[in-house]
Amino acid sequence: MIALVVNPAAGSGRATHRASEVARALRAVNEVRVFTTRARGDEQRCVHDAVQQGATVLAVVGGDGSVHHTVRGLLAARATVPLAIFAAGTGNDFVKTLGTPSHDVAAMTACVAGGRREAIDVGTIDDVPFVNAAGVGFDVDVLQRMRTAMLLRGTAAYVWTALRALGGYRGFAGTLSSGSDVPTPLRHRLMTVFANGRCFGGAFRIAPQAELRDGCLDVIDIGHVPPIARPWLFVKAARGRHLQDHGVHVQRGTAYTLTLEAPPMFEADGELYRARSSTLEVRVRSAAVTVIMP
Repeated sequence: MIALVVNPAAGSGRATHRASEVARALRAVNEVRVFTTRARGDEQRCVHDAVQQGATVLAVVGGDGSVHHTVRGLLAARATVPLAIFAAGTGNDFVKTLGTPSHDVAAMTACVAGGRREAIDVGTIDDVPFVNAAGVGFDVDVLQRMRTAMLLRGTAAYVWTALRALGGYRGFAGTLSSGSDVPTPLRHRLMTVFANGRCFGGAFRIAPQAELRDGCLDVIDIGHVPPIARPWLFVKAARGRHLQDHGVHVQRGTAYTLTLEAPPMFEADGELYRARSSTLEVRVRSAAVTVIMP
């Protein structure tokens, strides 16, 4: 049985239309049962119910947030059911690294019918899993600003909000250590991103060298950048050419500790959370989730 998890709010409602098309296509492969979310994060309940009912494939129709909560459900259920993603969000950043034909219903259905199953890594920040990226700082400020009513949606909204926030965001002070390394001195930061995938914000190649199957996370640690220099850094990040800039530090590893002056807000796959303390532990779980590939 194929469990089809649908977030009707994804993509400003686009997921509802896409789900009907996906369900019709998948029924040529196997029995399909539809599980529809009722609120933010309800994918976890849907996954639990689908696993209990014997799902052999978990297909999710939605955006990065839907994938995020679906993976949380899989990990909570300790299930090894393979995940197929039919993109219906706005940014759809994760599938850009995954490399699946998630925007093409027929091609993705063919993958479900006869594609490969591959295990990918999952990161955790403050024990919250993420498949694409997690961060503290400027990206969180942008997401918080986007909560207010806007005429724009999706990538355009993120880019517009980020441009407006570039000059006014003050940054944060913190220390970062990797594994058993001595922590870096307390310093001012614009943003610290822990990346499993390469893209975020719909338009930015924040970690162009990140891999989903290397057992590591790439850290893009951006220190103090004067407001006048931020727009140019912003443009470079859209092309993945920011890693050599002054103040941008890049490393790769399996365990990190980020310590701030107070418990921060952080984002995981674009979903906002409040940290439990001022110290964030970030880890990677190698080959933790199985995905369906071409």
